[in-house]
Amino acid sequence: TNPISSFINMEPVTDPSRFEIVERAVELRVDSKRLAEVLANGAEFIAVWRGQNLFGQSGQGQPVLVPASDAQHLPTPIFLGLRPDGVGLFAVNVADAETHGAALTAIGLEDGAASFVQLREFTGTLSSHERSTLLYSRALLHWHDTQRFCSRCGSPTVATEAGHVMVCSNPECRHQFFPRNDPATIMLVHRPGFCLLGRQPSWPENVYSTLAGFVEAGESAEQAVVREVKEESGIEIRNLRYFSTQPWPFPQSLMLGFFAEAVTTEIVVGNELADARWFSVEETRKVLALLSARFAHLDTIARKLIRTWLEEQG
Repeated sequence: TNPISSFINMEPVTDPSRFEIVERAVELRVDSKRLAEVLANGAEFIAVWRGQNLFGQSGQGQPVLVPASDAQHLPTPIFLGLRPDGVGLFAVNVADAETHGAALTAIGLEDGAASFVQLREFTGTLSSHERSTLLYSRALLHWHDTQRFCSRCGSPTVATEAGHVMVCSNPECRHQFFPRNDPATIMLVHRPGFCLLGRQPSWPENVYSTLAGFVEAGESAEQAVVREVKEESGIEIRNLRYFSTQPWPFPQSLMLGFFAEAVTTEIVVGNELADARWFSVEETRKVLALLSARFAHLDTIARKLIRTWLEEQG
């Protein structure tokens, strides 16, 4: 059965396991013969156009996988890995299409069968497999978009190793570039019965979240947490406790989550925030409800930090 035909007939395939990557199969990236066999053995593609992922039912349905036969003509497919059934997953950018309709046509779809939507604007639900694989593909395709030229000599770069290495085309340079993540800290600062949350100027009214900021050169993650909290809120902290990480390819961050105890309580809001204040347990529950409606399908590390703190409060 052609997986695309079900979307054209408005009967979306909803099996989230089709997005499950059990192994990245790094060895295949340098084995062109075996990679060609993977492509010929029913491989499927995650198509992205202008940073937007493909979803069924005019953008309201589940994410769409495109058969390799309908996408192999597109440039530079990136090998993502193998599913439990041995089928290979690839990511491909429909970048040359000038319009949304042209992008759909390029992968064998008609208007109404599916739609390209910004992942953060998607209003449906995603399984953990769908979420992680879509984030993975988006991160690599963004890196391809921004690494088209050598930062040393300015020559064009060429994709190698199934899209995971970009090599300078200048024979006198030949510098290799690898995908990079920008480390960023995200932290829940707390004191007995209260946690510290802030709001950026661009956010909707009443939406607050944890503080966050990028790790600067020559700085440890722990030092960045202390500095960012001080800069954004004026609060001094101690007893940092590592929580977890989350890839956040908007455009290319790796979020490093921490808890921290407040030493001081007087807030001085920094230039980057519209507001910051202490929230009681009951107020924090209401904030979490609002955050859960924002990027609900992505289950952000900010929500996990807040949810964990609330659970610890009993």
